[in-house]
Amino acid sequence: MNSKHAKSPCCGAPVRRFGPRRRQCVQCHRTWTIRPRKRGRPSHRTAALVLKRVLVEGFSVGQLHTKRPGVALPAYRYRFRQALRRYVARPSPQQIARGPLVLLADGLWFEFDGIPWVLYLTALKPCRGNYATFLDPLLLPGKEGASRWQQAVQAISPSTANRIRALVVDNLPGMQKIARQHRWVLQLCHFHLLLKLQAQRDGVRYGLRGGAIREEIHLLIHRALELSDGNQLRHSLERLHRISQGNCGTERTQTTVREFLKTVPYYRSYLTNPSLGLPHTNNTVESMCRLIREMFRSSRAGSNPDSVLLWATALIRLRPRVTCNGHQINR
Repeated sequence: MNSKHAKSPCCGAPVRRFGPRRRQCVQCHRTWTIRPRKRGRPSHRTAALVLKRVLVEGFSVGQLHTKRPGVALPAYRYRFRQALRRYVARPSPQQIARGPLVLLADGLWFEFDGIPWVLYLTALKPCRGNYATFLDPLLLPGKEGASRWQQAVQAISPSTANRIRALVVDNLPGMQKIARQHRWVLQLCHFHLLLKLQAQRDGVRYGLRGGAIREEIHLLIHRALELSDGNQLRHSLERLHRISQGNCGTERTQTTVREFLKTVPYYRSYLTNPSLGLPHTNNTVESMCRLIREMFRSSRAGSNPDSVLLWATALIRLRPRVTCNGHQINR
């Protein structure tokens, strides 16, 4: 193969050697090095271990800065932010299990300048596994709704979404429609249902007291959630239906009972579809929400939507897998 002679970048004239590491243009006699150094100050890379100590172990950037006396705190914070952005800019490292999957979802609320924002969290659990893998979150302005949850579902890759067989969520408006559109089995969270049957006093939730009828409702719903099909289940549902037509103690309790009677099959999907290994609570995603809240509280980050998404994505990538037992394992 014939080699082409190099031309100078300045004049396009022939080039000659000017020492072992330089070249010279024969027309204007300009010289340059063949191994130019990178201009500017040297870059300082923050190790990935520092990200883990802040996001996972709960250390603050200021605490880690005390071990770097030669670096000013503003410079150390800047380096940490740059390392955080580089880490999130990489491709998502989560490894999704093979086979059929169960989608778990929940939202985490924030407010900036009087405008509500919701961080949409999604996790995928293999039907035969006891863990769930979290995907990168999605942050959208506005209140939590079916249209925005549809955007969160569409953010899942088609190859993965085609393997989803069931959806585990709270009883939110529009979730039944999303499950029907994708032909998914819908399992509603037991924990949030039972939480509605508790009274709130001074910001702390206590078990219901002061009414035999309300205690009976609590017991009947517990039975309806756990009993297999049979006469006991039928009697419990009939009793709840009669109670919902009369005095339930409070209007809120009556509304909760009527909503439960309309959606009983969705609360019992884990019994009617045992092969899917459905969890009957959404506590796996709730635990991740708690970890994100604690991270923002200890680091004092999350002052704007971009910061919330950046830090939450980094935390989920550093600890993407969480234990999530199905009903068969819980028994």
